[in-house]
Amino acid sequence: MDLGIKGRWAILAGSSRGLGRACAESIAREGVNVV
Repeated sequence: MDLGIKGRWAILAGSSRGLGRACAESIAREGVNVV
């Protein structure tokens, strides 16, 4: 899915496991730089 967010930056808290990790991986696949 193309969300139009490629090249942007995102700070995600609580993304080491579970739902947070799934969200982090999903937006990373979209081309977002995850911190």
